[in-house]
Amino acid sequence: MKRKVVSQGPSSMMVSLPIKWVKEFGIKKGDEIDISEEGQGLLISSNRKKRGGKIEINLESDNRLYVYRHIQAVYVNGYEEVIFHYPDPKIANVIQKAIINFFIGFELVSQNKGECVVKSISVEKEEEFEIVMKRIFQGILQMDELFYNFLKNGEDLNMILNLEEINNRQVLYLQRIVNRGKIGSEFYYTILMFLEKLANEYKFIIINGLDKKKVSKDILVYYSKLHKELENVYDVFFKYDSKKVSKIILEDIRVEEFQILFKENPFLTYYLMKIVDTIRYILFQIVNLEFARK
Repeated sequence: MKRKVVSQGPSSMMVSLPIKWVKEFGIKKGDEIDISEEGQGLLISSNRKKRGGKIEINLESDNRLYVYRHIQAVYVNGYEEVIFHYPDPKIANVIQKAIINFFIGFELVSQNKGECVVKSISVEKEEEFEIVMKRIFQGILQMDELFYNFLKNGEDLNMILNLEEINNRQVLYLQRIVNRGKIGSEFYYTILMFLEKLANEYKFIIINGLDKKKVSKDILVYYSKLHKELENVYDVFFKYDSKKVSKIILEDIRVEEFQILFKENPFLTYYLMKIVDTIRYILFQIVNLEFARK
């Protein structure tokens, strides 16, 4: 294709970008693109991925997790339209429930006996990323505080389960945005994955039957320390501070503390160890992300 060159001031020239390429990669005003010289040519590229197209998938079971994982895969990879084929019409009901509960912007738009069509009915906005990310972190902090209040005062835990479902929806939505080509995407994706895992750990403690009567004062002191560590990780994600990162690492929960707590309450200590490990992984990915941004 050919483009006319237009003068833009005394020291630069301008050409228009092909609209098909712009649409495929979701390029908008203010975005940065890479231009490199290659002999007599110029190579123009974007760190964004192509906007998702259309895909067809065969589903052979109405198992909820099986159906969910297939929808999750096409959703986070940015597909705009999915045609699901199935031998049993009941599978469409499972698809519909999964979409309503977990996948922001997806909607089942048509259905017959052997297939249904799911489409993205909204455009993901990258400028929403930080807003939703804050909501995810704040939701985790709220879950953590509610769980501490349960351990201390026996308060109700149902809100934690509600927050965990909200967390799932928000994480999947941001993973979809990240896979469109956000800078540092591999680190963002991993952080989101561990934030979802963190929310899941609170849910697993609840559904696996924590006995509140066995919670000691030592565990409450320890848990208060853990909550502060989580708040510090939240702070360094949104405003990176090397000194604060160093402090978090130096004040991290020690193996010796786990050993003492394990004798008192092995069930709860097991999950708290998993929570601490997950927080560590999030912190390490935040450090990686900081250098990817530079």
